[in-house]
Amino acid sequence: MRLRALTLTALLGATVLVGAGQAQAKTETKTLTFKVDLTSQGTTLHNLPGDITYGWNHLAGPTKWGGKKADMEFLGNVDYVSGTGPFGGYVTVTRSDGTQLAWSVSGWATAPSDQAGTANAKFAGTLTVIGGSNSYEGAVGTGSMTGYRKSALGSPVQLTFTVTVERPQS
Repeated sequence: MRLRALTLTALLGATVLVGAGQAQAKTETKTLTFKVDLTSQGTTLHNLPGDITYGWNHLAGPTKWGGKKADMEFLGNVDYVSGTGPFGGYVTVTRSDGTQLAWSVSGWATAPSDQAGTANAKFAGTLTVIGGSNSYEGAVGTGSMTGYRKSALGSPVQLTFTVTVERPQS
């Protein structure tokens, strides 16, 4: 009986200690907005009959992060029919102090139905934070993306990313 009481006491004590350690972990939640004009740095796009376009696009451009200069890189893939269809990819933002934040994007592009090709497309997507560096190491989060492109695929795109990030605090 005494052994059972000691075991129970030890288990309860360990549970309290584990719970106390978890309660001490502090996080900070921030919502960040990035507005950016991204320009194609390179593409591998293929076209098939039926106005099918698929492939990848490497986009880059300057943005701001908390009032500081930053650079954004978007490695995207597309699978469009008449300029409409799914896209995805990865975004990395690098602030001037070297801090990075990265997320994956999954979305849908919609081109006007009265025209062929990929011009005048609108974009909407969701994102999931992959992680970051420096004060954003261990970051998690979600967000959204909206934007448009006036010309054909490979031309500049204007995008807005809204990211809610939760990051550990020391």
